[in-house]
Amino acid sequence: MSQFSFPLLSEREICHSLGELGMNVGPDHFSKPSYELVQPVYENLVSVLVGVSREELQQPVFAAIGNLEFPELHDESIPALAFITHLGKLLVASGIKDFSLRDLHKPDGQRLRRNLSAIINFAKFREEKLIAYAELQDHFQSLVMARDEAEGANADLHAALDELRRTAAHEQPDVERLTAAAEAVYSENAALNRQQAALSSEVKALKQGANALTDEAAGLRLRLASARGEEELLRGQVVQSPQKAAAALEALAAALERERDAVSEAERRQRDTAARTDAVHRVEKEVSKALALMEGAELEIGRKKEVSREVKRLRAELAAGEHEAAQLSATLDLLKRQTAVVEERVELLKGKCAVRKEAAEGNIEEQLRDKEAYEAENAANAAKLAENEATVHFAFGGGSDVGELECR
Repeated sequence: MSQFSFPLLSEREICHSLGELGMNVGPDHFSKPSYELVQPVYENLVSVLVGVSREELQQPVFAAIGNLEFPELHDESIPALAFITHLGKLLVASGIKDFSLRDLHKPDGQRLRRNLSAIINFAKFREEKLIAYAELQDHFQSLVMARDEAEGANADLHAALDELRRTAAHEQPDVERLTAAAEAVYSENAALNRQQAALSSEVKALKQGANALTDEAAGLRLRLASARGEEELLRGQVVQSPQKAAAALEALAAALERERDAVSEAERRQRDTAARTDAVHRVEKEVSKALALMEGAELEIGRKKEVSREVKRLRAELAAGEHEAAQLSATLDLLKRQTAVVEERVELLKGKCAVRKEAAEGNIEEQLRDKEAYEAENAANAAKLAENEATVHFAFGGGSDVGELECR
């Protein structure tokens, strides 16, 4: 015995469910079903649940018709085939795997009941699953807004990051130039510091030597002046021979010349020391300039490091924004799928409304036809009644004339 994953509804329950869709089917129709009964029922169910209207079922496939030799012979077969295809898919989705044309053209009451029970159960199942989406509408809107805000923030972060990258790329040659200059200045400064240390010791020694030479020159000048005074004194006191005086004068002149040479040498050494001291001062100025350049380079390097930290921070924020955007996109995809389900439900309800509308319009047309028939019948009855009344009136009126003639 076949087992189904849906309850087998009673005929009354089936009629009630079909009545909700605007189809008037009575329980007595299941005893002897016919094609004229089941075809409209199946067609309405296909329109409501599959979302294919009657006009679409009747619309031929123009691409396929172009391949037929005599397309006018298939004006009815192609729509019928489309209807059977959609009905078969609906029954398979409902759990019926053995649908055949016999169920449509020579229906059996039990199989019709089974098929309708499966389709009604499938329709209720879909409707129950679609209800949950109504509760997610507000959440969906908030997520969409949050996604839009996140995408806007992400775009802003991308723009800021691109701007920082362009700025960094534009300033990269300057950074490399300053880095190279800073390294060169560091090297030159180290060499100048070593040279300054060496020159400082030498300058100190030279200053001490210059001071000593200055003291020695002053002493020599003092001794020279003393010697000249003593020479003048001795010349005034002692009378010597001209030869001795000439020799003494020559000796004094030689000593004086030696003293002068010593003073000149001391002055020259003092000038050399002053020149070397000036050179040391110039080196100190160059070192000061190098230190200033180093400070500027350190400031530029610090600014570059700050820009690098800002780029890293923006990259971290961008990664976080992309992660959040990915989560929102996943949630949005889920909500889109749920939206599609709800839209399908809306189309189902529209189909139900259309079927009910068509049924109501059919009932109205039928009632109008009945009304016209009743009015025509009433008009005929009224005419017949008038005719009868005229006959009766004529009969009674004619009888009176005959009586009067007999009396006469």
